[in-house]
Amino acid sequence: MINDIPGNLASNQTANARARTGEQNSAAKSGSSATSAQPPSSKGDTVKLSTAAQTLQNVETKLANTPDVDSERVEQLRQEIESGNYQINAERVASKMLNFESQL
Repeated sequence: MINDIPGNLASNQTANARARTGEQNSAAKSGSSATSAQPPSSKGDTVKLSTAAQTLQNVETKLANTPDVDSERVEQLRQEIESGNYQINAERVASKMLNFESQL
C-alpha cells in the first residue's frame, strides 16, 4: 500500500501516487473481459454478459432447482434392504474405492 512507502517521499508525491493508483484501479474495473459494456442509453448504462457467463448462470439456476437427495432412489434402496433383496457387488465397491483413491 501507499502508506507502507518509506517516509522520504514528500506529501505531494504521496498524493500523486495515490491519484495514479486510483486511476489505474478505475481503468482496470472498466476494462473487464468477462463483460462487454454497450454504449450508454438514455436510461443508463447496460451490460451484456458473455456467452460463457450466460451458460454459467443457466447451470447455476439448474443446480439450484435440483434436489440434493433423490428421494425416490432412497426409498427404492430402503425397500430393497428391508426386504433382503439388496445385493452388494464387492468387486464394484472395491473398484470404485480404488478409483476414488487414485484421484486424490
